[in-house]
Amino acid sequence: MKTEFLTPVGRLVQGDPFEPQTKNMQGQPLMTMSGQPTQRYFIAVAFKKDDAAFGALYQKLVEVARASFPTLFNAQGQCSHPRFSWKLMDGDGVDDNGKSNATKEGFAGHWVLKFSSSFAPRCFHAGHYQPHEQIQDPKAIQRGYFVRVAGSIEGNDNPQKPGLYVNLGMVELAGVGPIISSGPDASAVFGGSAPQLPAGAQPLPMNAGMPAAPAMPGFTPPGASLPAPAAAVPGFAPPNAAAPAALPATTYPTSVPPNPAFLAGPGGVAAAPAMPGMPVGAPAAPMAPPAAPVAPPVPQMTAAAGGATYEQFRAQGWTDEQMRAQGFML
Repeated sequence: MKTEFLTPVGRLVQGDPFEPQTKNMQGQPLMTMSGQPTQRYFIAVAFKKDDAAFGALYQKLVEVARASFPTLFNAQGQCSHPRFSWKLMDGDGVDDNGKSNATKEGFAGHWVLKFSSSFAPRCFHAGHYQPHEQIQDPKAIQRGYFVRVAGSIEGNDNPQKPGLYVNLGMVELAGVGPIISSGPDASAVFGGSAPQLPAGAQPLPMNAGMPAAPAMPGFTPPGASLPAPAAAVPGFAPPNAAAPAALPATTYPTSVPPNPAFLAGPGGVAAAPAMPGMPVGAPAAPMAPPAAPVAPPVPQMTAAAGGATYEQFRAQGWTDEQMRAQGFML
């Protein structure tokens, strides 16, 4: 019996949908039942224990398990096998090695379901499901991000080690979240004390580790050599250059004809000179009001942004092109 499923949104807490595993827990090559080398794509997703949508998914797990191993379940639907492989971890319990799951980021208060397949899952941004929109960037879906998973459930047909296959088919990136890093936290390891330098070592410059700012057109950073002077522009003298030769004298009129409106006196209206084809005394057409400034378009974020605003993405260094490429902005 094989049953299709679509999970609610959960948080990716283990694995990578783009990275195949080729070794088992003992570091030995993964092999098929027939002894052939194989690979496995694996992820684990955490769902809140009070999520009613996950409760419906759990019922599918139970239904497939009972149909696949009917002798292992009593009339009340309880499994009698203590080591039945549900592919489900209690985020508040312990793992197979007796270690607390609650100490792992994203586990406490959640059910964690494990998905796997020997084939790479197809991955998409939420709302972008066309074949050409399939995610190609292997770094687009990070541990800590929020996803939905589609696949199928079936019994493993192994009476000695009964359990379920929860097959990984497709992954939808639904939202971003704090990235879960592997290994110990660097700030926890190094942040408690400053390094003691031996004799001859020089401390790092203040800006060590900061990414270099992109070059700005026309800007010369401190300490950089100045560019060669540009070719002279006719008629332009740079600052401190020698004064140009005196211009030839220009003769200006000694008097300027007065404005007719001025001659008319306060409140008077002077007669304008007649224009060909226009009746004398016709009022001038009123000037059109200036056009209202056009407001720039407001960036439209997609569901893949997980509620983060355009300004928050920009503050993290994202460009508009990068946000559109990842499906975070229309």
